[in-house]
Amino acid sequence: MRSWAPTPDRLKFQNRKTYQDLIFGGLGLSFAGERYLLPQSIETRLSGDIAIAADAGPVWLTKKWAYYSELQEALEAQGLIVNVLPKRSSFLEHLSDVQNHKCLVGGDSLPMHFALGAATPCVTLFTCTSPWKIYGYGVQRQIVSPLLEEFFYKRGYDERATRAITVHEVLSAVMAELEAWGRAANPR
Repeated sequence: MRSWAPTPDRLKFQNRKTYQDLIFGGLGLSFAGERYLLPQSIETRLSGDIAIAADAGPVWLTKKWAYYSELQEALEAQGLIVNVLPKRSSFLEHLSDVQNHKCLVGGDSLPMHFALGAATPCVTLFTCTSPWKIYGYGVQRQIVSPLLEEFFYKRGYDERATRAITVHEVLSAVMAELEAWGRAANPR
């Protein structure tokens, strides 16, 4: 007999509340844009225009977008300083790496949360997880895969999921974020 009950992943896909809305609501409160509370970072020397968070953990392999190298080349061809975030011995160093850049590009990840908490502009690619659960704090530009529903919360790796978002789409979003950053840093 077929069950008509929605699956947990189907319910997640239908949900349009942010994580903060859900947590605050569960406590009987309303979320009103309260900022992350971050500790003081440990200064690193890694800095530049764009930080790329290319790694994906072993659970969500389809978060690893296929075109980070091509994006880096395209950004560097425009004279921008681009760094792929390295592994660090502490979260506080990793936080500094994110803060030392004008924009972060990556998937739904720890560096993305550091960027949101530090008010660092970020371009976030959603290939298999929910963009709706993330509150962007006015600094996040989301790019959602056209194949998101097909790969939503699917574990493992599928090359189609990692290639569904184009380099042009991400490059355009990053350049728009840098332009906005420049306007904010140099108001007339």
